[in-house]
Amino acid sequence: MTAADESFLNEYLPYVLRRADQALSTAFYGVLTRYGVARSEWRVLAVLEELGELSILDLTSASLTPQPTVTHAVRRLEERGLVSRVLGTDDKRQRFVSITPTGSRITRTLIDEAKQLEAEALATTGDLSQLVAHLNELIKTVEAHAKLRAEDHAHAG
Repeated sequence: MTAADESFLNEYLPYVLRRADQALSTAFYGVLTRYGVARSEWRVLAVLEELGELSILDLTSASLTPQPTVTHAVRRLEERGLVSRVLGTDDKRQRFVSITPTGSRITRTLIDEAKQLEAEALATTGDLSQLVAHLNELIKTVEAHAKLRAEDHAHAG
């Protein structure tokens, strides 16, 4: 075993997960480029395709993207007719975003390409369902811990 194998970065879960993300996503980024879709736009489209109409705040949370980035992505996608924005019925300051039929067609095509590239990249890795289940459990645990910490800080301050 080399020093690099025992390095902090090779054992630091956020770094390892990011490297795995990059390794799996790089080929798909080329597909996005061919379709003229930025990564931030892709996340918005994929979330809207799966979850339906959302407020900007909910879209920001679900797409794991900062709010200014989502706002700019939505504006660009709206200009191309891939999403539409409507005013909230209760609060006129609130905007809801939904995917258009054209946006949905493009997104379903991109989803198919993403699935195919993922299947090709993972073809020799065996069953990863346990890994995915463990990662989803990790997410729940970490989010619950973060919520408790935030509540503790709110009560202490």
